[in-house]
Amino acid sequence: MKAKFVCGLGMVVIFLSSSLGYGTMFIYDNINLAASYETVLNGYIHSYMLIGFIIFSLGFVNYVLEKKGN
Repeated sequence: MKAKFVCGLGMVVIFLSSSLGYGTMFIYDNINLAASYETVLNGYIHSYMLIGFIIFSLGFVNYVLEKKGN
């Protein structure tokens, strides 16, 4: 059950990565980022996607190992 939850959590992070990236940009609200706004935003989005993929992978590996154990 825990492995399925971790897989689901990873998928949610991946699906919400663009929203999380836009939300994280509040750090730079008072800084003029006219030239590099898109680059910084894409960096946040890709980092959240990578975190989600890692969480999903851990849950999937745990799920497969639980299946083999039973």
